[in-house]
Amino acid sequence: MLALLYRLVRFFVLSPLTVVVASVDRLRPRPRVLELLLDGRHPLRPTPRSPWSRRRDGVNRRHLAHVERRLRTDPQVGTVLVRVGHLRGGWAEVGALRALVARMRGPNRRVVAYLHHADLRALWVASVCDAVWLSPHGVVDAAGLGIEQLYFGDAIERAGLQVEVVSAGAFKSAMEPFTRDAPSPENREALEALVGDLEERIVQDIAQGRGRTVDAVREALNAAPLLAADALERGLVTAVLAEDDLDTELGTGPKARARRVRAEVYAGRPRFFPVLFRRRPRLALVEVHGAIRDGALDEHTPDDGAGAAAHVVCEALERAADARGVRGVLLHIDSPGGSATASERMWRAVRRVAEKKPVIALMGDYAASGGYYVASAAHGIVAAPGTLTGSIGVISAKPVLGGLLERLGIHVHRVERGDRASMFSLMRGYSPGEREALKGAIRQFYSLFLRRVAEGRGRAVEAIEPHAEGRVWTGGQAAERGLVDRLGHEHEALQWLEERSGADASRGLLLFGPRRPWMRRLLGSLMPGARAELPWALRALLARVEEPTRGGGVDARCEVRWSA
Repeated sequence: MLALLYRLVRFFVLSPLTVVVASVDRLRPRPRVLELLLDGRHPLRPTPRSPWSRRRDGVNRRHLAHVERRLRTDPQVGTVLVRVGHLRGGWAEVGALRALVARMRGPNRRVVAYLHHADLRALWVASVCDAVWLSPHGVVDAAGLGIEQLYFGDAIERAGLQVEVVSAGAFKSAMEPFTRDAPSPENREALEALVGDLEERIVQDIAQGRGRTVDAVREALNAAPLLAADALERGLVTAVLAEDDLDTELGTGPKARARRVRAEVYAGRPRFFPVLFRRRPRLALVEVHGAIRDGALDEHTPDDGAGAAAHVVCEALERAADARGVRGVLLHIDSPGGSATASERMWRAVRRVAEKKPVIALMGDYAASGGYYVASAAHGIVAAPGTLTGSIGVISAKPVLGGLLERLGIHVHRVERGDRASMFSLMRGYSPGEREALKGAIRQFYSLFLRRVAEGRGRAVEAIEPHAEGRVWTGGQAAERGLVDRLGHEHEALQWLEERSGADASRGLLLFGPRRPWMRRLLGSLMPGARAELPWALRALLARVEEPTRGGGVDARCEVRWSA
């Protein structure tokens, strides 16, 4: 009742003001230049952070999507200025930004990129604009794409350490950096294919955007770093322009009629009347971010740990399935995988939701191994061309510290009952019998993984096996092999979810995240490490049973990091 009264009072108080503002806007229209700053990370949605945190993310992509929708009905914005800085996201996130910028172009609206320094990410995003302006002192050092990995096998052996690895899948290479001094032939083949596929797509996009041939763009990139004049001559940029001359070129400034509007505050064309009732979102967002882990058994137990705990994700999916106003679920996965048992719990939870409502999985930078395991339970999968996915395989590893401790003069005395009581001890390796038993468990998990993917994709296990074996694919390669349904980003995923559910995605998304008591939320937002500083009695009150860690766990995980 109080909320309704507040809305009514607000409506009648603001109505005269909004009518005046909208009338002036129609009678004396003033051109506007929308200014969009792309720098650092641009997550899908706003992420909570401590007020004392120095980390500052850029404008989230959901807000940018709202800005893009408002541009369609605002004739006063004739130019969009995109200032591209140092983008830190993965290739899927950067690709989503590029797609957003591309949708801002229109028949009566130009999009201009301005660069001070252009690496490959910045140049790729800028290439989709109508024009690319570079500072006279700017540099284009988009020197190519690569994956760089360190291998510690020799160092670990010299230190007296050992890493016991049991895996299913010839390409399952997550632990190779700790057991070898160079990649295996299978791993090298997969890495070269990943780099080749993504580099080819990026070069083709730049060539198409700048109106150049693929060979000309690749030649220019191979000659990097390029000064402004060289970049202009090779056609990577449209013009060389000092920042002081931007106002003149855009028609803005103190004496000009046009004015700049930052994307953070842009609200579209003024309305004649304020909004009385905002329509509630009808689509839910459930996130699987970070390493997948088991967590607690009880789905209603609070959790503050990092990564995606199975009980937290399952509880969020359960609430989304039972919510009467929710017609569909967007499952956003940005995870390299993790615990095989946790992945199975999440897969089953997604299937339970899918029996009631449409579920579309949207892959972020990573949705590999356990991340793909979970995604395969959805009705459809959307991946970016730069997503790393697949890695259908299982691996188990544990470090063995016994040799190092012996060198240091540290001796271990063990008292046990049972032939395999110390099987997962970090002090010794596996016996032949223990290794065979673990191999059997790994093969069973791998077989289950294949069956789950085949069931989710509606295909036979035999059709999935050639694309499994732990091999990592880009989103484009996965689409060619039927592991994902469509290439795209959140725009395409939401469109598909709209088609299946009949709901309107423009209302926004209703986030179903972990439930935390108000005191946990307060302490977590104000002081992320506050619990360690509290008096013992209060720490005990807030404490929970932490998930025990033990060696030899069975994981479905992928580890690949780009060096560009």
